[in-house]
Amino acid sequence: MKKITIIIQDNALLFKYRTNKPVATNLLNTNIISDNELVFSEEYMMQNAEIVSLFLKDLCVEMGTAKIEVSHHDMVSLVLRVTCKLEKIDCFTIREDYSIPYSIVEEIIKCGHVGCLNCYSIPTFMIELLDRHNIKVETRSEVLFTSRFMLENELTSFDLMYYKKCVRLCDFSPMEMEDFRTFIHINKYLKVLHMDKYTYANLLEIIPILKELRKKVVVQIHADIDDPDEVAELKNLNKELKPFKIKLSLRYSDTYLEKNYINQISFTILKICALFIFVLISSIFGYLFYNYHHSLKEVEDTIGELKYLMEKDPDPTLPQLIDPEGEDNLEPFTPIINNYDKLLSVNGDTVGWLTVNETNIDYPVVKTTDNQYYLNRNFYKEKDSNGWVFMDYRNSIDSLDTNTIIYAHNRYYSGVMFGTLNNVTKKKWYTNDANLYITFHSLYREMKWKVFSIYSIDVTSDYLYTNFETLDDYQEFLTMIKDRSDYPIPTEVNTNNKILTLSTCLDNNKRLVVHAVLQE
Repeated sequence: MKKITIIIQDNALLFKYRTNKPVATNLLNTNIISDNELVFSEEYMMQNAEIVSLFLKDLCVEMGTAKIEVSHHDMVSLVLRVTCKLEKIDCFTIREDYSIPYSIVEEIIKCGHVGCLNCYSIPTFMIELLDRHNIKVETRSEVLFTSRFMLENELTSFDLMYYKKCVRLCDFSPMEMEDFRTFIHINKYLKVLHMDKYTYANLLEIIPILKELRKKVVVQIHADIDDPDEVAELKNLNKELKPFKIKLSLRYSDTYLEKNYINQISFTILKICALFIFVLISSIFGYLFYNYHHSLKEVEDTIGELKYLMEKDPDPTLPQLIDPEGEDNLEPFTPIINNYDKLLSVNGDTVGWLTVNETNIDYPVVKTTDNQYYLNRNFYKEKDSNGWVFMDYRNSIDSLDTNTIIYAHNRYYSGVMFGTLNNVTKKKWYTNDANLYITFHSLYREMKWKVFSIYSIDVTSDYLYTNFETLDDYQEFLTMIKDRSDYPIPTEVNTNNKILTLSTCLDNNKRLVVHAVLQE
């Protein structure tokens, strides 16, 4: 436990640590020594500052003194506390040959009753600050800058320290760091701190000061760091400091940049190329997404309009159709199933309606004089890259051919046309017997078809025959397409049956094909 001796000397109260005389073990608080000394334990003074202060006030009045001297700077704070009852301290002297830190100046200003400070050395800006509070300063040595940090940043006055926006820190000695802490404590406008002498350990010295005093600054590290691990370490630290509004910025020297000029250019070009590719790909995907979404919406609207039209009551003004069963029947004839006459009023190429379970395929089917027209036109015969679902131009609408073929684009991403026909290749689909039944109604007849073969194949036309000269040719054809099936489907088919073929693209060189047999 430290003991502090108070001596009346040269009309002043001198506070110093008692080290040269033993103190009795029963002397816990205070004792008046024969040579006019008072001894207090440091702990007692801190816990009973009010009592000690009143005692010292009376002592100063009795002795007629208003001067305080302390032997060491580290007891200044305690002495100011126990002399707070004095109306005025004419002179507060710090005997130690030590440059006064800013923390002591703050304590003296806060005390409010010190008229003069006598010390060994004090920075100029502190003299200016004390002068503003009417405290005279006396020094026992020449007033100099206390550190290289103060000198190089021209921190010659309190105002310059207060308003400084940019400083450099080169040395990390204890004195430099003390002055740096003082500057950070005083300053209110700092934005950039240049760190010229970088080590990771030095950086960790200044970060706690900035965090403690809540400085929002950019720390520019001037160092030619090319070690990836060290750069990664700085990046991680930068992330940790983000909540404190402290940002680390690495600046390479001109020499290093010149030396690595080619690498920098190459890296910059790569970044620009990568950015360009990213923008290009994003634009393409953005366009495709918009196009697919727009396509799906248009097709859904078209189907919705057509179904609404078919549900309405018949329009007596619609033209009558000729009975396809024979030229001898001259009676007017109108299609009797599903109101298909209304579809004909919109598009005279309509030949029926196709529906495939567990897919989006639920469309009216059209047919014209070639297999090209509806590759890029919709049901309204408008230009449309999605095209429409159409029957092979060789097939007959009146009487079914042996093989009725229906085509459509595979719009996989939007799911329109045959975009969801790929579902038939999934085990969940083809193992469900209900899914194997496809509905394709012509204008005059409702028909169910059962799938018996599903496969993908390189581009070929050998499955696109509509009729056969002999039953043997047809049997050979059925055997070929059934054997091609990629999946075991136990549906029976023979030469007495008519079949339906759905064909679409998988890519430029492959086709997805589905064959189904008509169920009588």
